[in-house]
Amino acid sequence: MISYISGKLLKVFIGKDSFVDILTASGVGYRVFLTKKINIVNDGSPVALYTSFHVREDAQTLFGFLTESERDFFEKLLTVSGVGPKVALAILSTYSQLEVENMIIDGDDAGLSKTPGLGSKGAQKIILELRGKIDFKKETPKESDDMKDLKNALKALGFSGEALNSQLEKGEEIMKKNKDIEIETLIKKVLSE
Repeated sequence: MISYISGKLLKVFIGKDSFVDILTASGVGYRVFLTKKINIVNDGSPVALYTSFHVREDAQTLFGFLTESERDFFEKLLTVSGVGPKVALAILSTYSQLEVENMIIDGDDAGLSKTPGLGSKGAQKIILELRGKIDFKKETPKESDDMKDLKNALKALGFSGEALNSQLEKGEEIMKKNKDIEIETLIKKVLSE
C-alpha cells in the first residue's frame, strides 16, 4: 500500500486526466492522478502528496491529495457500490470535500449529480450509503460567516473560478488548525501561502 509520496516533480499535466510524475529520492518515478482543484506548479520545488493506491486486473493507479483528510474522504466515496476511483476523483474535482459533505447531509442529490459521469441515481446512492456511515460535522455559524467573509474579500481582490476555489480550500485548512482566527489574519495567511 502506497499512502504517501514525496519527491521532485518531473511533469505536470492538467487536462481531462490531470496527473503529476514524481521522482522519489530512491530514483523511482510514479505517476499520480489528481483532482482538477489541486494547483501544482512545476517550479523545481519538492512535492508531497497523500495517496490512494488502486490495483485492477489491467492497471495499478495512484491518486494524490494535498491533505490526509481529503484522501480518506476519497476512500470513503469508494465504499459506495458503483463508485470507482474515476467518479470519486470527478466528485472532488467538481466540489470541495466540505461541499460534498454538506450535500450529503442536506440530501442534495440534484447538486451532487452535476458531477460529470455521476448522474442522479449515483448521487442518491452516495447520499443514502454515506449519510449514516460518516460523522459529518456541519459548519458552525462562525465558520460559515468567516468563509463567507473570506469569499467576498477574495472576490473583491479579483479571484474567481478555480483560483477562488483554491484559495477557499486554503482558508478551510487554516481554519481547521486555528478555529478562533480573526478574518483579517485569515485573509492575509491565505494570500501569503
